[in-house]
Amino acid sequence: MPIVSVLLVFCLVCGELTGRICEGEVMRKKSLAIMLSLFALIILVVVLSSTIFSLSKVELSFAEIPTTYSSKDSETILKSGKFKHGQSIFLVSKKQHIKNIEENYPRLRVLNIETRFPNKLVVTVIERQDFLALYNVGVEKYYIVDGQMKVLRVVNDAASVGTVSKCLVTQNLSSYTFGDFIKYDNEIRVLATLQEAFWRCGYSEKQANQWVKSVYVDTTKDELTVNSYCKFRITIKAPSEKLAEKLFAGSGTVFNNNGVGEDFVGNILVYENKSEQKIYANAILNG
Repeated sequence: MPIVSVLLVFCLVCGELTGRICEGEVMRKKSLAIMLSLFALIILVVVLSSTIFSLSKVELSFAEIPTTYSSKDSETILKSGKFKHGQSIFLVSKKQHIKNIEENYPRLRVLNIETRFPNKLVVTVIERQDFLALYNVGVEKYYIVDGQMKVLRVVNDAASVGTVSKCLVTQNLSSYTFGDFIKYDNEIRVLATLQEAFWRCGYSEKQANQWVKSVYVDTTKDELTVNSYCKFRITIKAPSEKLAEKLFAGSGTVFNNNGVGEDFVGNILVYENKSEQKIYANAILNG
């Protein structure tokens, strides 16, 4: 038999043996995978049905000292969440419980529901704070909202607004009531980022309201104007981009040690030079 033929037969035999070995290896791997899957399924069923992981306790925690509510309200607040004691802690629908609480207590915001093994939940809440008083020309009502644009109260006159910063908007607000979220349009979308921007600059809602008299979004010019109780205002160009950084630059131009001071009469124009990737805040005296 020629050498080439011998080599050919040898290769065919080796190939057949290798194929059978590989096929056996694949079958073993498949069997192992099936066994592991069944084992994991059994473990999962045991864990879900175990009384050790059955929900037995739910606690309420305030992230800040509350003013409207107290510890006496904890039981009723948690009751509104409709938690199911005895349910597996792994099957708790946190989003639904958050929705239940916030629908029953519109002035509360659920920050988080933390799972503490083996069988406890901690619900962390914070009271929503008055942030802006939205109003329309022709609609003799003010809609007091928090930073997420949720209506916390509706008042009929400016005197009832108190120190909350006013904001004229184009959207018709007449259909909204206590507990509703204002629908986002280009105006409201900018306003919904303003509270976080103030927070990042070191101002709470109450602190911002102490020096901000009113705000206004001009979607045509793409500007946000912040009017103070003094004689200065801050005009921010392109407020939908880097709002916190721009607000910080604008307020810093007034309040920093080297700033123009609260007695400045004029406008602080804030804008970003994109080619330089730098934010400028220029103080412009009233002419």
